Amino acid sequence: MLVAFICNGMGPFGLKVLAENNLSDAFHYQFIAGYYFCGFLLTIPVVMAAGIRPTRKEFLIAATMGACSFAGTLFTAFALERGAPGEIVFPITTGGSLIVVAIAGILLFKEKVAWQGAVGILIGILALVLLSTT
Repeated sequence: MLVAFICNGMGPFGLKVLAENNLSDAFHYQFIAGYYFCGFLLTIPVVMAAGIRPTRKEFLIAATMGACSFAGTLFTAFALERGAPGEIVFPITTGGSLIVVAIAGILLFKEKVAWQGAVGILIGILALVLLSTT
């Protein structure tokens, strides 16, 4: 979990560094492609050590998820390039993802949510609305 925590934070941090140094327009594609390629390279030894042989379907699912994640990261870079403040961009992108996953879990996978979870989701949606209107 620590590796996931650190690695997931490095991409957005790098986008902010590029934007703050006026390098994002010139290098956002290279940065994002390099970030995802390094992640791919880091997973190969783990998959090989576990003896996992992904199926064609798993490759297609992974490629689709990767393409969606790449697009989300690219649009995050675009927002930062156009001057949107990081304190608004990052909570909206990460919070939006959390809310979409939570709602999909409820609607698609029929996951049960306690009242506390429902209140948390509603507060999260409210927080995103408030952040996006500043």
